[in-house]
Amino acid sequence: MSAAPSPSRENGAVTALMYHAISAGETPPGQDPHYTVAQEAFDRQLDTLSRMHSLGSARDWLQGAKHDVLVTFDDGHVSNYALAFPALQQRGIGADFFVNPAQVGTDGFATWAQLREMSDAGMSIQSHGYDHVYLTSLGEERLRTTLRAAREEISQHMGTPATLLAPPGGRMPPHLADIALECGYTHVLSSRPGRVEGSQSRQRILPRMAITANTSIDLLEAWTGDRQGPMLRERLRYGSLAFAKRVLGDTGYERARARALAVLRGSA
Repeated sequence: MSAAPSPSRENGAVTALMYHAISAGETPPGQDPHYTVAQEAFDRQLDTLSRMHSLGSARDWLQGAKHDVLVTFDDGHVSNYALAFPALQQRGIGADFFVNPAQVGTDGFATWAQLREMSDAGMSIQSHGYDHVYLTSLGEERLRTTLRAAREEISQHMGTPATLLAPPGGRMPPHLADIALECGYTHVLSSRPGRVEGSQSRQRILPRMAITANTSIDLLEAWTGDRQGPMLRERLRYGSLAFAKRVLGDTGYERARARALAVLRGSA
């Protein structure tokens, strides 16, 4: 699908979007409703962005494709196959799907056969770690073991090499980029907000913008255009959350977040 020139393309910047689950009704079991996007909203986002930008996968962009918006998914939920994949195919858009081999084929997650079908259709199937354990909880040797195991298993099932890593929960231990490189990965796609400058294709850690159930079209247009204010606000918010994670630790932060979301949903 052709797109009109955009400010982000003219200055060499690229925006990577991070999705999780898609829903056709109620939030699928086991998925975080905060990060679950309704099918109708997802379709509108793809259609709106396609009119202004060239959309595609990070893998293809790193290999030279002229995209200025990158579409990625974390976790490998079955809705990625059932809902997101057909919507992307219909529009001729590629995307990266970061999966955990230990969860593939379990309740609520896509199977290897489904992921292979997506890969054969041009989608990029990549590593989200082996079992969604936060990488910050692992020692360096265990980290190397799990990263290698995840990459090798995904590559074997897909028949194409897995070269990209998205850390579960965005948790990145020190020197992750170097350790990932040792394990066969070329780039780490983080949860840190920001735009990928053209020269950053040479950097090993790339930022992404998290899409939530409440992300509006206006905000998406701002993130993928040249407006600095909305991007700055997202960076400040991320910095505050990162500070809370350091103070509370992963377990304490997850408990506090669960309580806060329960209050917002009126279930506490």
